[in-house]
Amino acid sequence: MKKILLTVLSIFTLTLMQAGSLELYFNGAVVAHGSTIQVMGNPADEVIQAVVNVKNTSSAALDVKCKKLIHEGDTLPLTVNTFCWDLCFPPFTYISPNNVTIQPGETVEKFYGDYNPLNVIGISKVTYVFFDMNNVNDSTAIIVEYNASPASVTDLSKGVKFSEAYPNPSSSVVNVDYALTTTISKARIVISNMLGSRVKEIPLTEQSGRIQIPVSGFVNGIYFYSLVGNDQVILSRKFIVKR
Repeated sequence: MKKILLTVLSIFTLTLMQAGSLELYFNGAVVAHGSTIQVMGNPADEVIQAVVNVKNTSSAALDVKCKKLIHEGDTLPLTVNTFCWDLCFPPFTYISPNNVTIQPGETVEKFYGDYNPLNVIGISKVTYVFFDMNNVNDSTAIIVEYNASPASVTDLSKGVKFSEAYPNPSSSVVNVDYALTTTISKARIVISNMLGSRVKEIPLTEQSGRIQIPVSGFVNGIYFYSLVGNDQVILSRKFIVKR
């Protein structure tokens, strides 16, 4: 089973790029401009995929394009990488011919970075830049490391108990029962809304127990709650707030 690992490996300034009106999300968490995330899979996987959501934090609509940057030595020979920005493009497309209009405050789920390792073991790196086509300096970037390594794909969910939230739907409080294995550290529950924005984070200080999550301040809708440990999303489920 393919697992996705989120690690902020490095944050640095990218030449000619400025973080402005666009904000990126990965697994419900904000990703700082220029950060590196890692997605993991098996060399035999048909595709290792990075899903990134894009939010317009400005007060005006933006016509956003996507560009991929690959420097010499970034990708392994024989591997193939493509991306989708509303539409999907062949490997030789580096700038999306189309733009996606994002309204003020809107988060869109239209980006997929796809990597086919073709049984090649190792890491390939691709940088994706999202920019306003009417102001190319208004941009933000994310670096994705596609890690195809059978040794690195560990199933942390094995032996873990992470219950469905109850009551569900709920108007005031939801409960989640959990039990962790000793291989999991820095465990927490991260709650995100449908737009991918993180709304609450609860550290897990005990190896097992029950977490009570107040939701009376949440607006009606669907929420995702994820068990995160070892800087990796282990399991995700959802609950509904309804009054």
